[in-house]
Amino acid sequence: MLLELVFGATLLGGSWFTWDTIKSNTICRYTECCDVNYIPFDLDKLRQSFSQKMFGQPLVNEISNILGAHKSLYGKNEGSKKALVLSLHGWSGVGKNYAATMIAEALFKKGMQSKYVKLFMGKKDFDCSNIQKTQINLINKINELVQSCPVSLIIFDEIHDMCPSVLDAIKPMLDHHHAVDGVDYRNSIFIFISNIGGKEIASNLLDLYGQGVKRNEVDFHNFEPIIRRTAYSTGGFEKSSTIAQHLIDHYIPFLPLEQHHVEMCALAEFRAHGIYHPTEEMMADALSVITYGPTEEQPIFANNGCKRFTKQIPYVIQKHNPKVEL
Repeated sequence: MLLELVFGATLLGGSWFTWDTIKSNTICRYTECCDVNYIPFDLDKLRQSFSQKMFGQPLVNEISNILGAHKSLYGKNEGSKKALVLSLHGWSGVGKNYAATMIAEALFKKGMQSKYVKLFMGKKDFDCSNIQKTQINLINKINELVQSCPVSLIIFDEIHDMCPSVLDAIKPMLDHHHAVDGVDYRNSIFIFISNIGGKEIASNLLDLYGQGVKRNEVDFHNFEPIIRRTAYSTGGFEKSSTIAQHLIDHYIPFLPLEQHHVEMCALAEFRAHGIYHPTEEMMADALSVITYGPTEEQPIFANNGCKRFTKQIPYVIQKHNPKVEL
């Protein structure tokens, strides 16, 4: 079964080959299957998406290389040693969820709608009133998903709102194990998303600016220690074994956005609605909802990034061009 599911594997043996051929031309023509046709793992598409839609995030581009290294182990004798675990950190509106969606759309033909992609929301999906039951339900859902497709994507959003200890339930899935209760997680990808560390990332970036370091010169080591330290005392990461036992492979800092990044976001949102040359008045209206910080004396970073444009720009378009259909 594993040969059928792992990318690029050659199916040997007449009966296996026959079944694979039959399945590809019957079942998999009408329903999503765990194969390369539905999971293309298109890293070129991901790089293009980041280039065209992600602004002011130099380190986010490294996600493509990280995923490429993970993919390169599929089908090899040594294989992946553990599941790939990424943790995305930063202020609200700087692109964390956007990046996760781009990853899903590049890896899976159906993107976030794929049955092999599962999104958990901190407040919505985890009831703190019965931690043990919550943990059992979480384990069962992920087991079922990865059994159906070893190359699954599991996303945990709003980690900052989760109950401490919930994530400890999946610790064995993230560790260096061949299988856990008969399920092999080593080809799976886990993504954690949170606002945790956003303030610290912004503060550290200002310090780096003061030292003469340019935005596109920053590196992971500039932020990982402060993110780990902050996360270990906050929300769903509080005293979590995922951090204590170094099970998170990469902490991805999303930097706070500056004015020219926000303007690029606004232009991209206008284009998404068919407005390729917004007027100065339209741009001014769109940008009027943006406030800057971290303090009034240092109005450098957009406090909510590009988040408010989702609703603001359709309103601005209707205000200035009421005949435009969105």
